[in-house]
Amino acid sequence: MNHPATAVPAAPGLDRPCSLREQKKQQTRHAIHDAACRLVMERGLPHVTVADICAEATVSERTFFNYYPSKAAAALGLPDTALAAHDEERFLAAHGALVDDVCVLVADTAELHDHDLPRLRELIRLEPDLLTAVKQWTVSLRKRIVELAEQRTSPERARLAVALVFAALLLHADGGYTSHPPTARELRETVARLVAVGAESQESFAADLAPALVPGAAR
Repeated sequence: MNHPATAVPAAPGLDRPCSLREQKKQQTRHAIHDAACRLVMERGLPHVTVADICAEATVSERTFFNYYPSKAAAALGLPDTALAAHDEERFLAAHGALVDDVCVLVADTAELHDHDLPRLRELIRLEPDLLTAVKQWTVSLRKRIVELAEQRTSPERARLAVALVFAALLLHADGGYTSHPPTARELRETVARLVAVGAESQESFAADLAPALVPGAAR
């Protein structure tokens, strides 16, 4: 049974021209995701096969596995590769502050599902076991971003920068994203608040420690 295809979201980032080949890949990826999500919501994950999804999306199983590693990943729209090659290249070529550029990279990745958030929330409500796939994919995404950041700075600074941005992302996720995933600007603002809270804690700790370090200080 074929359903009208929903609109294919444009690739995020206004400065990224999209070739005809890339547009076709996006359309195929979205068709597979749309079919998988719809079938899983209708039947439940255990009762849907990759063959079912392929028949619904009118693609071969070989094509399916070129885009998604499993039916769970397809239902969630989580590609096998966490980041597209052009996103990685753009990040490595950027010359902004590292945290700012990580914010852009993470926000662009989150934006891929901006059009589909209500349906994905409902899907996870119906199939809570899918949260495991989301967590695993997020771990692989974070690991890959750290690897990229290490090509621009020291390993320690790379891990710290990515940790800050993912902490900000988690805060937004805890708030339910309200109406949309966080933008790069919103992530930067949240990172700034996290840093400010950390600075306040450091000042408080230093003040508490001072009497023990300064001879003759208040006893």
